[in-house]
Amino acid sequence: MNKTYTEENCLWQQLAAVKRPIFLYGTGNGADKILDICINKRITIEGVFASDGFVRSRSFRKMPVQSLAAIQSAYGDDFIALLAFGTTLPAVWENLQKIGQRHTLLIPEVPLFGGELFDYAYYKKHLPELEKVYSLLEDISSKDLFEDMIAFRLTGNPRFLANTKNVSNTLQKLLGHKKIRTVLDCGAYTGDSARLFAEALHPEEILAAEPDPKTYQKLCRYAETEAACSVLPIHAAIGSRDGETAFVSAGSRASGAGENMGGRAKRRIKTQTIPCRTIDTLTAGKHTVDLIKLDVEGAEADALAGASNTLCTQHPALAVSLYHRTKDLFALPLMLQSLYPDAKFYLRRPPCIPAWDLTLYVIPE
Repeated sequence: MNKTYTEENCLWQQLAAVKRPIFLYGTGNGADKILDICINKRITIEGVFASDGFVRSRSFRKMPVQSLAAIQSAYGDDFIALLAFGTTLPAVWENLQKIGQRHTLLIPEVPLFGGELFDYAYYKKHLPELEKVYSLLEDISSKDLFEDMIAFRLTGNPRFLANTKNVSNTLQKLLGHKKIRTVLDCGAYTGDSARLFAEALHPEEILAAEPDPKTYQKLCRYAETEAACSVLPIHAAIGSRDGETAFVSAGSRASGAGENMGGRAKRRIKTQTIPCRTIDTLTAGKHTVDLIKLDVEGAEADALAGASNTLCTQHPALAVSLYHRTKDLFALPLMLQSLYPDAKFYLRRPPCIPAWDLTLYVIPE
């Protein structure tokens, strides 16, 4: 890798040393995690603010939720804002850029579904694995993005999120030369990814697995309207064995099955039991599955453990999320390299804040 870092230019060390006031921008699960880390590292948080329309008369962790205008009036421009929510909306990103021009805007990267904080000590500890993954990547776009993701995790600087590509274009460029007849979409949500696969790759059928009961109903409604190919909705979590699993249903990224529920069950919608299926079970009887997408909220390694027969006999292309757990950035590529030693590895991500939707594409020869 080309970039090196020192402890002094990393986010948490800078925040601990800074004399300016620091505010959380946003409330909820992300803000909870950031605040807990700041308390642990003895970083003082002056207060919290929210976007207009989300302020209302409420508090967060015993701090009143203020408007940005109120904080600017009281503190002027010289403060640090720590962004504590995610977005894919261009209008929100434009507003964040305006805030970043007037104040210091930083975006702490905290684990979504478990793992250690990706700080300087973690970076140094796992540098050998990170360098191995860097050497696996096929093109300069992938290598540059990989280094940007490390830089973002260490510094929280939003400029490292600028390296993005349109998903449809990515699919066409990386997989357009292959005949994609059957797609297994694990973590299909409401059908947004299935719709992209249908438009970009023109498969004959898409097996779309979604665990969240409410989201599954929306997926079913989409499947009825898709005219480009056959979409078969499957209500199941994807794991290493067949059976049942506990699930927190939130109809969003906060949903999770099994151990991926984390501590959210007490704050979210009720826990329920849903089916859990392996990829090998879902592909049984299929002559060929040509592409498997895995975006399963931290269960990617479990899902791959339940796909050994499919991977060994059918050699499908893979699109695997690398952002749910801290170690995913290196552990999943190294796991896949052992399964697909002759494949080409590409890294891409669409526009998104923070560094979510980072995807590793594994293309067999």
